[in-house]
Amino acid sequence: MSYEQPTYEELAKNMLLQLMRDTSEECWCAGWLIDLEFILWDAMQAGKANFGWGAANERYLIRMRTLHELACGWWTLPKGEEFERFVTTEEWLKIVSEHRSEGTPPQS
Repeated sequence: MSYEQPTYEELAKNMLLQLMRDTSEECWCAGWLIDLEFILWDAMQAGKANFGWGAANERYLIRMRTLHELACGWWTLPKGEEFERFVTTEEWLKIVSEHRSEGTPPQS
């Protein structure tokens, strides 16, 4: 039986997804909180997380940033879709911009 060895980028993508899910579960008891990807992105950019039950500490945010940089992207759960989807950082920044233009303020 032969298995391909995953790349570091693939491992980073998978670890980032799991960390985002774990944070959602620990902070809000939700597998994927609505707009989680925007909440965590804003927290990661600000370097602080004051939300939910506070489980997303600075250590989580540093890990998220590192995994995001290694994976070269971010996870999102588009409205109407059942599963999370990985997008490149370039695609993600466009999604964030569109989200902001819809009048949704950044989370703090």
